[in-house]
Parts: sequence; C-alpha cells; structure tokens
Amino acid sequence: MAVIVLNNGEMTVAATLATLRQGVNREVGIANQKAGKQDPITTELVGLYAELAFSRWANVAADLSTHLRRGSYDATYLGYTVDVKGTRSKTSPLYLDTRPDKRPDIYVLVQVEYATCTLVGWIFREQVCEVTGELEPKVVERADLYAMEALINL
Repeated sequence: MAVIVLNNGEMTVAATLATLRQGVNREVGIANQKAGKQDPITTELVGLYAELAFSRWANVAADLSTHLRRGSYDATYLGYTVDVKGTRSKTSPLYLDTRPDKRPDIYVLVQVEYATCTLVGWIFREQVCEVTGELEPKVVERADLYAMEALINL
C-alpha cells in the first residue's frame, strides 16, 4: 500500500472543490451517492482527498473541474481511465459505480484518514466479475485488489 499525506494547499483545494461540486450537483438535481452516514460535503471531501492522493502518486494532473462531472472519470493513467473511490473506513470494500455511463478501465480504492491517504489497491473493470463470481458485481473485497506497485508495471 502506498501512503500519501496531503499538504495544506491540497487540502484547501479539496475543500474548495468539494463545496463547488456539491453545489453544482444539487443545483441540477443529482442526489449524492454516499455509502456512509456522513454528511454530503464530507463524502465529497473524502472523494477529493482520494483523487488528489492518487493524482500525486501517479504523477498525473488532478481533475480540478467544478462543472457537472456525471459519468466522467477521475484520472487517466498510462492511457487507462481511472475511477478513484475514497472511504474513511479501515475495512470497507471497494464499492463500484456500475452505471452504464461510468465504465472506467481501472478502479482504485483509497482509505482517507484526515490528510493521510492510503492507496489500498486497484483492479481492472474486466477482472471484477472474475474475482467476485457475480455477473453484475457492486463490491470488490480488499483482499481481491492488486497492490499499487503492480499498477506501475503495466
């Protein structure tokens, strides 16, 4: 697992973007797809921390857009589209976004504990059915994710 500690500037950018993205989504009537009990802005902030941590780890530009992002990806890495999922839980699995318009090549799970972001692992979308044994899986257990180091060597 790789660990990225966000600096004050990155946390400020994340807080600003979280507020703006939350406003844009609610303005057009998109409901927050949060999995936990936390408030919607916390959900947005955890997601942005995760995205910024992955971007720094992968040495790719972070998506700093505030426009409606429904169906878009969080990053592009080595030509693959990436959906980064953030969680505050130390045990929760990777929850997949299974909408037809959101089919990334790679899913990445990041555990966020304040500024410390642990990149737990990743998996190719095509491999999800194989590891879960389900036709339309919505969850991948942490044990079924690849180590981040394996993503470097694609």
